[in-house]
Amino acid sequence: MLKLLLAMLLFATPLYAVKLKLKAEPAEFDATVTRLEGDTVHYRKGRKDFTAKLDDFEPASAFLIRKDAAGTAPAARLELARFALLRGLYAEARVECEAAAANADLKAEAERIRAVARALEADALYDKGVSALDALNVEEAGRVLRQVDKDFGDTPAAGKARILLGTLNRVELEIKARQLEEEARKAQEVADDDERKKRRPIDEWLAEFETQLANLTRNKATADQECLDLNINKGLPRYDETVKSLETIRKSISQNRHLLKFRGQEELATRIDDGCKQLMIECFERWAYFLYRAARYETAHTIVSRGIALDPKDRRLLSLKVDIDEIYDKRG
Repeated sequence: MLKLLLAMLLFATPLYAVKLKLKAEPAEFDATVTRLEGDTVHYRKGRKDFTAKLDDFEPASAFLIRKDAAGTAPAARLELARFALLRGLYAEARVECEAAAANADLKAEAERIRAVARALEADALYDKGVSALDALNVEEAGRVLRQVDKDFGDTPAAGKARILLGTLNRVELEIKARQLEEEARKAQEVADDDERKKRRPIDEWLAEFETQLANLTRNKATADQECLDLNINKGLPRYDETVKSLETIRKSISQNRHLLKFRGQEELATRIDDGCKQLMIECFERWAYFLYRAARYETAHTIVSRGIALDPKDRRLLSLKVDIDEIYDKRG
């Protein structure tokens, strides 16, 4: 009976149980590999049997399966080293090369593959250090780069690591500067958002004046055309309407200058005020000119004088006043 139980237990024991991971699955699983036929893996998971291609497994799992099936012969170990090298398992490749080098006939090839694996492992570790720097993790970058220099000192990667280590302090300062700049930018965004909320009423008030100024500019152009078309009964009142609206805007800005507390508001208000003043001067000049042409000299004199009061040096107004006064004075 005891022999039977031992036989049953031996039969139930798997050939070997390992943790494997398929590329298409998110986690490792416990499995029993029963055999490897070419590149087809036969394995048991729980009570069910499965098959999969060797390259369907993650590289580390594929190497584990291949290693167990390869045996310990030096030639098999060398072939296993090539298998590991092609899948980025550089440390495993070096170990297998060391075992294969025990055979004198394989030593040269094993040493060549081992050197390639060592250089590629150093490159991969160096890239890990660079990635840590890119992620602004200077401490981890320094640790990894020093490991490259220590463990792979005769490789090109170690030379690059030493150069990068030499500039690590400067890089750390640059990273800190970028971090401070980013913090300042975020703080400024918060401040700007708060400022936008506070300044919005005045900004909208000034924006409305900008819109009105644009409309009044078009109104003045309409008055010009109406007078040129000899429709002065419509054009002249339009000048009066435009000037009064411009005076209202300027008065409102003047009375509320104390409210212009935020960046750019004072400058914008000044530009609007200057625009209103200039448009008023142009209105007075055209208004007086068309009155002069209509032989309404007294009113033309009054209007041109209002324009000169705004800008005593405007040559068009001064020249027009001379023409008006020459006739107006004689008639007076």
